[in-house]
Amino acid sequence: MTRPADVWARALTAALTTTTDTAILRAAHRLLAVEDAQLNVNKGFATAKFPLPDGRSVRPRLLVEELTGEQWDRVEAAIATHAPGTGTGTVSDECADPDRTAGIPLLPSAQDLSHVCTCTPTPPDSCAHTVAVGLLLAERLRTTAAPIFTLRGRPHQQIKKRLRATGGPTVATSPARAPTAVPPPATDPVPGIPAQQPAPMPEPADLDLTNARPVLTGPLPPPPAPLPGLPAQNALVADAAHRARALLTGTEQPDAPDTGSDLARFTALAHGAPFRQSAMDHLGLDIVGMGHLTLAHTHGGPAGAAAYLHRYTVDQDVLARAQAEIQPLRPAPNTTVEYEDNHLTDPAAGVQIRYGPDGRWHPYLAPYGAWQPVPGPSADPAQAYRAARAARAAARVRAR
Repeated sequence: MTRPADVWARALTAALTTTTDTAILRAAHRLLAVEDAQLNVNKGFATAKFPLPDGRSVRPRLLVEELTGEQWDRVEAAIATHAPGTGTGTVSDECADPDRTAGIPLLPSAQDLSHVCTCTPTPPDSCAHTVAVGLLLAERLRTTAAPIFTLRGRPHQQIKKRLRATGGPTVATSPARAPTAVPPPATDPVPGIPAQQPAPMPEPADLDLTNARPVLTGPLPPPPAPLPGLPAQNALVADAAHRARALLTGTEQPDAPDTGSDLARFTALAHGAPFRQSAMDHLGLDIVGMGHLTLAHTHGGPAGAAAYLHRYTVDQDVLARAQAEIQPLRPAPNTTVEYEDNHLTDPAAGVQIRYGPDGRWHPYLAPYGAWQPVPGPSADPAQAYRAARAARAAARVRAR
């Protein structure tokens, strides 16, 4: 059976291979077979980093034109009307059909794709690196179609929130069955005769509860393998209740971008604390690393935890702008600022800021050799830098 996301993956693969030379396509497959590249999807482009034989790295980009705001409004209106399941957080494969998205295709065609790579001085029609990025993106689409929405200019989470606010889709979740219609009244009202009133509710019955016995007279037997044990199931139930309460009270946090950041959220709660060791084993962290992960979630939420656990490929222009913003604040402005992936480090000041998936810069310092998160994430890199400097000054005072 074809999974829904396979429709997106197969369509993008076809668009990539339609105009790609066979030799380049084979080189891209060989590249992916030996390199474990991390895909980064942004608005308008997808990118990754591949090493070259001489020790340098290339950063190819697969470019796609973003949809306009007016186009996205039309797409969202069409999805809310036609796309089954979107209001509950899933994306149907029907969204790959332009007829279901107001005639505006979300999937790019071969003509919509542009290739840019630093492996050549002039932009190529395509190269093994840019095609490899496209193949990585197609593979990602086999598990979720959300990257297509981000690539086209509007993250899927934003679409889900807007659809929830407007009531979500208005059709049944199964395309094979039509919505159940409300039956019309047996006869039309006759003018001058009042409509029939519903029957009154019956009086409550008197119940004798003096001899009531609970149905469960003993502890439940342990669940059979491979189900989790009763403590884990109880914790999952408590977590579901906690998230439902947060949703109802309007204090719900953004969805965790990955398993690691969700484990940080879970183990920070009373019902998840007993499972810290299991989370450490799953994430490969020692007790210090787990403590830093907890701090990252405390200071920056799920995105802060993700910024601690993972490296992200960030546009060089974003890093350059951040460096320009912090330059007037640096205690040694003539020293070198180091940046790699989403990390921008000022060794002379002993601080670091990391760009997270939430678009904020998360401050870090390393008082004992390992970088640890500190309070004060901000969309303004200068503000995050100030927070890191302030935390470092406070640490020096405490050490005296």
